[in-house]
Amino acid sequence: MKSIFDFISKKSLSITLFESASSGYLAYRISQDKNSGILLDGSIVSYDLLFKKRILNIKQSLIDKYTAESPEVTNQMIINGKKLFKSDIYISCTGLLKRGGSENKKKPVGTFFYCIYFKKKFYNFKILTKGKPIKKLKILYKALCKSLTKILKNYYC
Repeated sequence: MKSIFDFISKKSLSITLFESASSGYLAYRISQDKNSGILLDGSIVSYDLLFKKRILNIKQSLIDKYTAESPEVTNQMIINGKKLFKSDIYISCTGLLKRGGSENKKKPVGTFFYCIYFKKKFYNFKILTKGKPIKKLKILYKALCKSLTKILKNYYC
């Protein structure tokens, strides 16, 4: 595959993103692709916890149980976001780009959780990145593209 986004556009698939720690970076990067007008439906950035709660209707009880930066909240962002938008592929991301939030020894700064929802199936990923924030985001984007490629190759090939 030359580009995962070439493949997605050839299949006439669309993408909606729900971002938190990545602050719109994933949508920005996808928007730079020559096919973005065909495949990118849009993105919601819910960096602040209130946005997750108000816009994506993430319940405080879920946040209290798992933290705002968790696979459970990442999945719920898609579940609730799907009620707002119709796309073929949904991607969500939470994590700890810098200090603050729910960091601990098992979940240090640089930890990201992302989820890809495709054909009624959730694919969950966790990565640990290091470096300055922009380097962490570049690593996240590359990992996301690799994961998306693998999911679509398994489905179509």
